[in-house]
Amino acid sequence: MKLISRRKALLGGVALCTVAGFARAAFANGDDFFGADEIPGKPVFLYFGTVKSDDGKYLEGVEVTLNIADPPMSLVTYSDILGRFRTLDAGRTLTDMGYEVDPKGITVGVARGGYRQIRLLSRAPANAKLGNAYEMNFVMTKDDTMPDPPARLNID
Repeated sequence: MKLISRRKALLGGVALCTVAGFARAAFANGDDFFGADEIPGKPVFLYFGTVKSDDGKYLEGVEVTLNIADPPMSLVTYSDILGRFRTLDAGRTLTDMGYEVDPKGITVGVARGGYRQIRLLSRAPANAKLGNAYEMNFVMTKDDTMPDPPARLNID
């Protein structure tokens, strides 16, 4: 019986790790986070980020609302188990409907029952331009006077 040499075993292990590494690298931190149901391509205008409590824990199920002034519209998404969110591409949504996109008329807010927002860490410049994705991170604190946001509809 012939034994496998150390060199062949090492090369086989490196090849296996490389293939496994590429398969894992196809996802953001190992999950399908940026795979939104949109037309593939460069984003026109969207926000992404995290929602944490003031003690540093990530919050799941926080309602993240992107409000558009003209035309009056709201796009809602929710944070995942790691506190991350990604809004729909508001720029592409508006251009597909025939409107021009004004980044100054777009605001983002968060809501969760029992919490209120205390801090916004925005990396979006005041003169935000189309064709980009901007990071916004929210910090919330417990506040029992805050009501639950309206129930979301699960329409699939």
